[in-house]
Amino acid sequence: MTLKRLSMKRKIIVLTLFLGILTSGCAWMKPHYSDDEMHAYLFKKYDNDGDGMITKEEYMLFTEQRFKKMDLNGDGVITKDELLDSRFYTFLPELALAVFRDSDTDKNGQITKDEMMEAEQIRFAQMDQNSDKVLSKIEFSVNDMQEFKA
Repeated sequence: MTLKRLSMKRKIIVLTLFLGILTSGCAWMKPHYSDDEMHAYLFKKYDNDGDGMITKEEYMLFTEQRFKKMDLNGDGVITKDELLDSRFYTFLPELALAVFRDSDTDKNGQITKDEMMEAEQIRFAQMDQNSDKVLSKIEFSVNDMQEFKA
């Protein structure tokens, strides 16, 4: 075997391995953010008008959008497999699992939009510690990672 041919085989092997890793979605390839960075990012996503507060309407709108993104096949329910394939799970696995667990009120292993919306209304009320119907950055970041029970 010639050196040139061996070199070409090595290039193909390296390229194949690289493409496999790149397309596999390996957990170790996900970006690493501190809790503060992730909360700041999420807060901006929820706070549609950028006023520094999250209203219940903003919170529920984001929840509805998140449901649509997580319902990968568009059948109106999120299965555990869809959850595990979601960006939400990729970036915040513990929170995603807690939301799934607590939204699955009938414990059938999947969640409907109604189940998620009802559970998230309860979650909003629990985070809104001063009952002013908006979440401050402090209420959101302190309470967002806590478990809740619907």
